[in-house]
Amino acid sequence: MDRSSGQFNCIAVDMGASSIRVMLGTVGPLGVTQKEVHRMANATMAVRGHDRWDMELIIREIFKGIGLALELSATAPQSIGIDSWGVDFALMDQSGKLVDLPVAYRDKRTEGMQEKWRSLMPDLETFSRTGINFYIFNTLFQLLSLKDSDELKGTSRILFLPGYLNYILTGISVNELTISSTSQLLGLDGEMWDPEILRRLHLDQEILGKVIQPGTRLGRVHLPDRGEIELEGVAVCGHDTACVVAALPVEGPDYVYISAGTWCIVGIESAVPLISEEAFRSGFTNERGYGNSFRVLKNIVGLWLLQGLKKHLPHGATFEEMERMAMDGGETLQLIDPEDPVFYNPADMREAFNTFFNKTNQPVPGKFSDYIRCAYHSLCFSFRYHIEKLEYLSGRKFGTIHMVGGGSQSEYLNQHIASICNRRLDAGPVEGAAIGNILIQAIAMGRLTSLEEGRALIRRSCPVKRFSPGKVSDLILKQYKTFLNLKT
Repeated sequence: MDRSSGQFNCIAVDMGASSIRVMLGTVGPLGVTQKEVHRMANATMAVRGHDRWDMELIIREIFKGIGLALELSATAPQSIGIDSWGVDFALMDQSGKLVDLPVAYRDKRTEGMQEKWRSLMPDLETFSRTGINFYIFNTLFQLLSLKDSDELKGTSRILFLPGYLNYILTGISVNELTISSTSQLLGLDGEMWDPEILRRLHLDQEILGKVIQPGTRLGRVHLPDRGEIELEGVAVCGHDTACVVAALPVEGPDYVYISAGTWCIVGIESAVPLISEEAFRSGFTNERGYGNSFRVLKNIVGLWLLQGLKKHLPHGATFEEMERMAMDGGETLQLIDPEDPVFYNPADMREAFNTFFNKTNQPVPGKFSDYIRCAYHSLCFSFRYHIEKLEYLSGRKFGTIHMVGGGSQSEYLNQHIASICNRRLDAGPVEGAAIGNILIQAIAMGRLTSLEEGRALIRRSCPVKRFSPGKVSDLILKQYKTFLNLKT
């Protein structure tokens, strides 16, 4: 493509577990823009004893979004890319049809599977082979629950969800690197599926197929009502967090990022994985990123804590009101460890806090604002703890925090993170996954020469708010020491 032509247009499909959006993206001399043209609610449904994704509806709505994007764009989009959450997959038969609707990662079929896998391969060996830490929803455990089943016997190809949707659009069946790396099946080098893990699952390499790099062009798109059209399918970073990291408006290597949503992810970009026993015991995982990088990260129960507490407030209460309660309520002495299992999916979040307080010999708060402030402070302490752990494990220093996701809109949270972590914090962009999706398409189609050029465009065009560390009280410093004791 002639880069002097000025503007590149594309379609970005950003799939989330609760909603799926189709965006029109534009890359030009002045920056990167995006416009939502279609959105659908996404939810699982109970079918044949499992929680499944309604793939027929998802495909139909994506086709609808593509049609709207083609109609609304003044200049025809040149490519399309799809990103989604990790680990989930489609089973396909020899004719390319679904064996059954894909099962969702929260389905209970993985219960007991980590213990079962431990009898087949030690935890540390699995980690050293794949770089991926243990989460109950990993693809490894989903497939272990299907081992030697009729479903797998009738399967000729397994594609992760972005790969399956790329197949629907282009007819090409391949799995992309970043989404594949979430599975705990891919070898550490990213080029081959680990043979020992597949052997113990009774699977052949061919069933998962070739692993391709993000940014690979797949060919022309076919639509049911239009046939082949002038739209190129691009395998962007299939994992949405990898797209988020690709869109970070960074200027140098000395940064750590926090993607703040229901789950919070604290991580770094690295040329090498961190696979020591201490990294494993600390819960870090090594997913892949654009340009063959590793995303060394830790998943933490995040704003889920505030979402749960919000249910105890009158209907219509906002997170802004909760922050004002936290600011107006004075100091609080209680702390929690957000990683404690009691906070994963409690029926009553306030009671989960009380359970933790009782377990750790802390007094139960007298005011509801104390719970809110405890949640915010404990999250900030957890971020600081994991940033310092990443510095220790990597031998690097990180002077800047890049805050992205929905939580980046909270000035209260941003300032507290900057102050408690004693680092500069740059907040934004909020819509990182879609922007990263667009950037990778622009590179694949020749509009941009590199990710660095794309990130420079983001710095110019996407608003980022900077927070400098403020003075913290002696009580906060003392509380952090208390938090460290909770972690031991």
